[in-house]
Amino acid sequence: MTSDTPSEPTPARAGLWGGALTAIFVAIVAIGALYAWMQGGPEVAEVGHPAPPLAVETFSGENFDLAQHFESGGGPVLLNLWASWCEPCKREFPTLSDYAENRPGVTVVGVAVQDQLDPAREFAQEMEPSFLVGWDGDGTVRDAYPSFGLPATFLIDADGNVVEIVLAELTPERLAELDFGA
Repeated sequence: MTSDTPSEPTPARAGLWGGALTAIFVAIVAIGALYAWMQGGPEVAEVGHPAPPLAVETFSGENFDLAQHFESGGGPVLLNLWASWCEPCKREFPTLSDYAENRPGVTVVGVAVQDQLDPAREFAQEMEPSFLVGWDGDGTVRDAYPSFGLPATFLIDADGNVVEIVLAELTPERLAELDFGA
């Protein structure tokens, strides 16, 4: 007996279409990634290379621009990435504040990443740091200075080169060991 109604797709046929669509999607993503790579892609912080551009508005209303800092004769920079929900970051903040007070030749900049503005601002007000603190609202700092967790610290020498990346909580002892031209 034959029927004039269309038959339902078989599981094998449905699997073929799913696999084909997946392959097309993967190809489009791969082509996009290849294109971005060929165009140079975004700059990412690497030890031994110039620090990527960095501009952030601080919670005190100042603007910190890394390129302008160096153009105006500024010294080394300790860039610390943190978040208000990060327990090691909370422990590290007073240590960084003491470091900033005792090392006037080093510009310490803390940037909240992977965080919401209000909790980050409240955290900074509560901690009262002696260094510049801002928020990465659009993710550009996080993308240029990637890490596998927080806190993360990038040491940039007076020539604008990344000389060390610390992907852990900084202690007073560890900070004393750091030497990046300060």
